[in-house]
Amino acid sequence: MRDRLYKETINYPKQFQPAKTRLKSLIMHDDNNGKDANTAENEADSPIADLFSNCTVIFADISGFTSWSSERSPGQVFVLLEKIYGAFDRIADRRGVFKVETIGDCYMAVTGLPNPKKDHAVIMAKFARDCRHQLSALTRSLEVSLGPETSDLTMRFGLHSGPVTAGVLRGQKSRFQLFGDTVNTASRMESTGICNRIHVSEETARLLAEAGKASWLTPRNETVLAKGKGEITTFWLFDKHFGKKSSIGGSTVASETSTGSVGSATYLNTHMGAKTVVNDRRGRLIDWNVDLFAGLIRNIVGRRRAQKSTIKLKEKVVKIGDEINIDSSTHGMVLDEVVEIIELPAFDPKAVALQEDPQYIKLDLAVVVELRDYICKISNKYKENSFHNFEHASHVTMSVAKLLSRIVAPDLEITSAECNSTLHDHTYGITSDPLTQFACILAALIHDVDHQGVPNTRLVEEEDGVAIKYNGRSVAEQNSVDIAWALFLEPRFSELRGVVCPTNKELSRLRQLIVNTVLATDIMDKDLKQSRNQRWEKAFSSEMKDNIETNQDKINRKATIVLEHLIQASDVCHTMQHWHVYRKWNERLFEEMYVAYKIGRANADPSTFWYEGEFGFFDFYIIPLSKKLSDCGVFGVSSDEYLNYALRNRQEWKQRGHAIVAEMVERVQQKNGDTC
Repeated sequence: MRDRLYKETINYPKQFQPAKTRLKSLIMHDDNNGKDANTAENEADSPIADLFSNCTVIFADISGFTSWSSERSPGQVFVLLEKIYGAFDRIADRRGVFKVETIGDCYMAVTGLPNPKKDHAVIMAKFARDCRHQLSALTRSLEVSLGPETSDLTMRFGLHSGPVTAGVLRGQKSRFQLFGDTVNTASRMESTGICNRIHVSEETARLLAEAGKASWLTPRNETVLAKGKGEITTFWLFDKHFGKKSSIGGSTVASETSTGSVGSATYLNTHMGAKTVVNDRRGRLIDWNVDLFAGLIRNIVGRRRAQKSTIKLKEKVVKIGDEINIDSSTHGMVLDEVVEIIELPAFDPKAVALQEDPQYIKLDLAVVVELRDYICKISNKYKENSFHNFEHASHVTMSVAKLLSRIVAPDLEITSAECNSTLHDHTYGITSDPLTQFACILAALIHDVDHQGVPNTRLVEEEDGVAIKYNGRSVAEQNSVDIAWALFLEPRFSELRGVVCPTNKELSRLRQLIVNTVLATDIMDKDLKQSRNQRWEKAFSSEMKDNIETNQDKINRKATIVLEHLIQASDVCHTMQHWHVYRKWNERLFEEMYVAYKIGRANADPSTFWYEGEFGFFDFYIIPLSKKLSDCGVFGVSSDEYLNYALRNRQEWKQRGHAIVAEMVERVQQKNGDTC
């Protein structure tokens, strides 16, 4: 059969075409060359198919992939799959395993064909072990580029041995396929398995024992219900000394221990173009943020070079004394700095056309070191709350970056200066200014710095120092801006500051963007909310079009309000992502509020209002907000994605919310019993 398969050749296009064109061509391609199905079938040879009596089939499915992918861009999803599947393919080649196909996030392979092998079960067992080990190493290294919780991804492996029918299933798109009870049972082994463990059937276990590998096996304590087979006995493979991760509600949850900051010795060894990946959870979050912000800074540098500025990376363009005059102490209240319109730069077609690829720009080592130091200091200024912590800030940061990437690349093929101009207009200038994007993502990272784990209203009731300082308005938000900005202006970050904002004008604009964006996360202040609604109406309501504003002012007004709504959506993005993501952060917020209640910093037990409260949050904030993402017209399919997830999560909560609240109460009482 192998020879019959290899006789067929595949002709690839000689010219590369745009991704969408190639995809459309692939979908619309007619393998029958215009012949109807009956004619093609009559002209075809006999089916290419055979029975192989002794095989072992594996299914390997990424646990937590669906929820993980709901937080990422399509490009990031494919980077993960290509890296994992590429590694598995190399292991398969080395072990003599025949890869059948990948179905979404599931990898399927077989041993014992096309060449029969007596030790097919042993080969597949070693293959599964190698893949599990490789996956762990890959996800930890990919977390730097793909973001928080990538290292939490694991796989369920399922193996079963027996006869299979194999062949080419012909049609419009011919595919090599496996059929039979062995395939179904192997799939059942995977689906009834546990994260990060290799689950094998009794048949596979028997073959391994006969091969002298009984020491590899550990009987599973409980039986498994298999369709058409009833209760069956199964085994774990290579399980005796393997470190396991716990599983809650079907999603992998790694143990979380507080690790503190990363020491200077760790990051001072960073080299140009290289990354120092710290092993602890917070360290990996810091590494990811450094990688993200370094890319943003390279964009800023690339644009500045394209504008033929005389600024060079190693020059101190602005003296420290000049920078300090932007200090918040000269402005009074942060809240008073919020403006209706932030002026974004006009479109510069020459700079856009001449800008070099940012990935080829190298930042000075001093800039990278200061960037890492700044992010480390920011992470240390977050308190160890269940919800308002550095991990959640990184989650919000990732969401902002995802939404910005969606508006940076809408459904347009950018091939000319005219298209770049169209893109600039389509996104109200947001995509044309790297500093705006940097500011928006930085605002996401710092927006909850020093949060005490209680709402602003409680801080006002307690007459807390920060509440008095900020006159009881947007207390936590103003405090976060002041802390993060004062840190940014410290002399030790002069190199970083000089690259990001080499002039007072740019530094001032950076602050304005941060102020407006961070203050937008205060959704409870009635005056701010009313002001935002009015500005939204001015920007997007057809009834408000006839006014004396210039066209550029109208564009800047839209850009300002879009950025504010972008961070609002990102701050609660877990409600508009996969159910497991929503459940995770919803429970962490519940725990934070429950602990506050038990220690006397909240007036009501959240368990008494949590179920009904979620409906109000969805109906009066989340769903209207997701609709606004669509109305502003710059986020493409992301707005539909967010709205659909919000509606599905609301429906799921309606069905399961009561039981979930009871489970959350039980877990938080067990976890905090000593302190509460």
